Amino acid sequence: MTTVDIQHEETNRKSVSVTVDGEPVEVPKHTTPNAILGLAGIDVATHYLVRITGRHQHSFAGRGEEGIIVHGREMFVSVSTGPTPTA
Repeated sequence: MTTVDIQHEETNRKSVSVTVDGEPVEVPKHTTPNAILGLAGIDVATHYLVRITGRHQHSFAGRGEEGIIVHGREMFVSVSTGPTPTA
């Protein structure tokens, strides 16, 4: 293993603090949307992740295994893919 490989591996292990549905969650800096949901205790079979940046929303619907880079203090919300009950 080269020095560059070791540095890359150490970078991948670094974690950052984000919020998911308003709750703090420690996640790896290099991760996937499904991994973030799992660390937040949310079922990936019935939810997908959305990154909130200001007034913009970036959906990861159908892309839960896509590799992403996460920065500290980012905000995410989970969205249910199940039926919405009506009153």
